[in-house]
Amino acid sequence: MSSLKQLQQQKADLDLKIAQSMESAKRIALELEQAQIRQEEIDTGTTQIKALMERYNLSQEDLFPDSPSKVVPIQSKESKTLAEMRQYFNRR
Repeated sequence: MSSLKQLQQQKADLDLKIAQSMESAKRIALELEQAQIRQEEIDTGTTQIKALMERYNLSQEDLFPDSPSKVVPIQSKESKTLAEMRQYFNRR
């Protein structure tokens, strides 16, 4: 009898794991569907923007004058100090 109870418990545990896995799979499928919808909207928007840029003869700099490509990162004093410390200890 105890082996029957153990088997029933194992079956219940497996059923629970299966149910949890199914819920997880449904959630992942929903997230994937939402991501695909967002990507399609992004692609559509990008196409429309490109068409407008061509129509009005605009460049990316015209639309985004403060683009990050023109920004040069400035090294902080701490990072320079850390780099100097690494060089010092690497020489030893």
